[in-house]
Amino acid sequence: MKYKYLRGSKDSREVFEFDISKRGQYITTCVVDVDLLLCGIKTFPCGNGDDFKLTGQQQLDILELVAAERRKITSGIEIKTMESWYGSGLNFEDYCFPGDTVGEDIVDYFVNVVPPVTLRYDCVQAGEEHSCERDDDGKYQATYTTFHRTGDGRCRFDGYCFKGENQNRVEKTYSQQRFEKRLAEAREEAERDG
Repeated sequence: MKYKYLRGSKDSREVFEFDISKRGQYITTCVVDVDLLLCGIKTFPCGNGDDFKLTGQQQLDILELVAAERRKITSGIEIKTMESWYGSGLNFEDYCFPGDTVGEDIVDYFVNVVPPVTLRYDCVQAGEEHSCERDDDGKYQATYTTFHRTGDGRCRFDGYCFKGENQNRVEKTYSQQRFEKRLAEAREEAERDG
């Protein structure tokens, strides 16, 4: 089956399309909403009004293609900006990774969405908590989306850090965990169907 990836945008969702044919004759096109697939949905609508249930192997194929397409979208960008982020069709967790250089416009976005918890020339932390993680003493603390200014005046995304710190405390975001979980489930189902 040949899949066609369509990245999300402000007006559309991230999807894969594929055609269904019988004996070489085109019947219809089906659309798989990636976010719904990541939520565990396995049946998707087709243009002729029918629904199509994906096999484990088809789910696995699509998820592996999603990972490859997202890598193409997020890699090789020297400075990630609001324009490139919006153009990616991805959420921030899937687009920016700790260590990425970002434009001032991304830092300004996080400063202006919710009043920051830390606002210094060298460190900015968004005001909304990202998650709660264990600190070195075993106690849970809130983490915040964190940026710092490098020596050359650029801004770097540090990850999700405790208040006043620049050390990433989140190994994998919820979005990454969800993706990996669904990929593992699809692999298991594909092996069972084998």
